[in-house]
Amino acid sequence: MTVHVVKKTGDFVLRLREKDTPNAISGITLDALMTVTGMTKTELAHLALRKLADAYLPHYEKDNGPLTTAQIQAIREASAVSGKSEERFNKTLL
Repeated sequence: MTVHVVKKTGDFVLRLREKDTPNAISGITLDALMTVTGMTKTELAHLALRKLADAYLPHYEKDNGPLTTAQIQAIREASAVSGKSEERFNKTLL
């Protein structure tokens, strides 16, 4: 028999509202969502939070901003195609 151990990472309480508002939902709405989606309360909360995280949090590590002129020049000099004219890159393949 295999036992899966899940590390507890924390939890929070979600207090439902008496009626729906622009930023909150009622128990009636939550029950309707559970019925329509077949998901549990926890799954619905995770889905909603995942969508917010995807919409508001960056998807990449913050960098130092745009490349400097010197960095761009160094990349061009190191490139294997640095001797090719730009016209060769603007032609279509077909």
